[in-house]
Formats: sequence, C-alpha cells, structure tokens
Amino acid sequence: EAMQSTVSSGINAEYGGGRASSKYKYTPSDTESSLLNKLFSDQVEIFGEIQFTKLSILTGIIKIGLKAFLESVRLRTFGKFGLQQIQVDVYYLREYLWRFVEEERLLNFLLEEVVSSAIDRCVDPVTMDPSVIMLLTEPS
Repeated sequence: EAMQSTVSSGINAEYGGGRASSKYKYTPSDTESSLLNKLFSDQVEIFGEIQFTKLSILTGIIKIGLKAFLESVRLRTFGKFGLQQIQVDVYYLREYLWRFVEEERLLNFLLEEVVSSAIDRCVDPVTMDPSVIMLLTEPS
C-alpha cells in the first residue's frame, strides 16, 4: 500500500497533480487536423452523372484517373525523392489539366489529396521548394 501511494503521488507530482498542466497541453497533430478537414470538407463525386459534352466527358475521365492516382499513392511508401517526384508530377498535371475540367476547384482538391497522401506515406517527408518545381517543369 505504501508503495502504491508513493507511485501515485510521484505520478501526480510529475504530471501536475492530476490537473491539466500547461506543460502537457493537447494539440492536434497535422495528421489529425488533415483528417478533420477531410471529414468536414465537401465530398467529391467521382462517378457522378456526365453530360454528353466534350468538357463533361473529359472531366469524368480526369476525375477517375486522378482518383486512381490517389489510390496508388495511398498503397505505397515513399522516400524523400519519391515524394518530391510526386510534387513535380502534381504541379505538371495542375498546369495542363485545368483547361479540360469543368471545375478547377475539383482538380485542385484531388491533386492536393495526392500530395497530402504522399507526405503521409513518406518515411522522410522533405518537400521540394515550389520555385525549384517551377524551374524543373519549365519548357526548355
């Protein structure tokens, strides 16, 4: 009993006597914040209704392709350079696909999800500076 009392008093003293101590405040991690943002964000309908127009058909194809890209990223583990390659690929896709979709917001959302998933699946998440990405994708 004396041992239990000593242990519990030591724990209470170390952690602020059972009260919330400013030293041990809970702050959500980036992963938790991104999960909450995804939970409350608008859901993207991938396999929705398509009109019989060129733009609608292209939008449907691009949505399916980007969703497949996203799922393939979620199934892999990346190193630093793999993540940076994903960043370059996403930048290039954003630069060229926007003119083929009805809603640019939808394109940006799916591409951001790809980068976010790659960061989550990376063992050494060091992102590339955007100015370097722009130089790499600049036409020769």
